[in-house]
Amino acid sequence: MKNRLIITVSDIKGTKSYNVHQFIKKVLLSVILIVLLVIGGSFWLISYLNDEILSVKKNKETELKILNEKEEKLLAQNKLYSIQIKSKVKDIDELNQKLDEIHTIIGVGKNATKSEITKKTLAAINIDKKKYTLMVIPNGKPLINYRVSSNFGYRINPITKRKQFHRGIDLAAPKKTPIRATADGIVEHVQPKNIGDYGRVIRLSHNYGFKTTFAHMNKTLVKIGDIVKKGQIIGLVGTSGRSSGPHLHYEIRYASTLLNPKNFIKWNLDTYDTIFKNERKVEWESLISLIKDQHQMALQ
Repeated sequence: MKNRLIITVSDIKGTKSYNVHQFIKKVLLSVILIVLLVIGGSFWLISYLNDEILSVKKNKETELKILNEKEEKLLAQNKLYSIQIKSKVKDIDELNQKLDEIHTIIGVGKNATKSEITKKTLAAINIDKKKYTLMVIPNGKPLINYRVSSNFGYRINPITKRKQFHRGIDLAAPKKTPIRATADGIVEHVQPKNIGDYGRVIRLSHNYGFKTTFAHMNKTLVKIGDIVKKGQIIGLVGTSGRSSGPHLHYEIRYASTLLNPKNFIKWNLDTYDTIFKNERKVEWESLISLIKDQHQMALQ
């Protein structure tokens, strides 16, 4: 009876005894132990996972808080930088306006009182010299058909709505209208991308210290170093840069002095002498004498 388990059941009818082998006893005990271990392990695992989830959640909340603080700092810095940039832009605009005023004072106040070219010098300019002059000094129309939308001089800027010196003349024309060089020259500067106030821009350097600038282009058709001839198409009218509509901004300078392009647009063989009266900022007497001598030497 050593390897058996005796179970006794008593009721009103009597007592009954049952014998269970010790193996079954061990199996039952093992199953009970395993169930208890599984239940205990499950509780531990659930508790551990809950702790891990809470820890991760806490870390995420901390990271999110740090990110929010950094974002707030960056927004505050951006706002400060934006204010500073606007202030600098304003300072630059004011400086440009002062520089324009200086150009005006130097270019108009002083040079406008220069004496006209002498009749003797004019008399020495024959038809060939006149044609040569009109090939190498900017003159005529950069566009075949156009409408003057803004003249040279002080005006209310259509973009900023402030009084500002306009360095050139604006010629309104349909988009992609061909732009032509107004004299023989070399391409000194090209900005083929839409960057800055002028957008796509070309600057040509001509003989005797003259330069022309063409801005707000739709497309540039030349590159730095190219030799261009009078009448050659160098680009197309556009709206690049700070522009309120399709037009060409056209500038003429002589030895860094701004000139009124309208006087030169009207200048041609029939109106040859008028430029010397209308545009007094150029040393015409010395310039024409130099052109006359150089042209004479070229013919020899």
